[in-house]
Amino acid sequence: MNTLNKKVGRPRAYTPEALEAKFEEYVEWVKANPRYSNKVLADGSIIPVPYERPLTLSGFAVFAGIIPETFREYEKLDEFSVVCARVRARIESDQLEGAMCEQYNPTIASRVLHLADRHDVTTNGKEIKQTPAVTFTVDEAAASIIQSIGKMTVAVKE
Repeated sequence: MNTLNKKVGRPRAYTPEALEAKFEEYVEWVKANPRYSNKVLADGSIIPVPYERPLTLSGFAVFAGIIPETFREYEKLDEFSVVCARVRARIESDQLEGAMCEQYNPTIASRVLHLADRHDVTTNGKEIKQTPAVTFTVDEAAASIIQSIGKMTVAVKE
């Protein structure tokens, strides 16, 4: 028996073509199955309001019966790289476009897409060093004026 040609490990759940077809099914399902939120009207009645679901990688993974880590492993494989790149691009495009027209929460979408604008403009990545508090002494007349304004309590030099 030739052991060099023997496949080891669990077989993949999808071929690249099957994964792409499953993603197309997911897109159709997402658009056909909105989420609902109850809205209370002025008369006290409650009506369900439909909200379109955003495409998400975790949602696709659940729909496909895999975990997000499996998708990330597929991305590393040459035969899946193009399909996975298209899937990821369509998900990101849906999230970004939905956030831009406020169909989805822009803050959440920017975090999911790692679009937060974070710049260290104060320390250049270095640790902040605290300086000791500044103390000063004023004469009695100046302390009286400052206290009458009520902005701070000062110690009077005797």
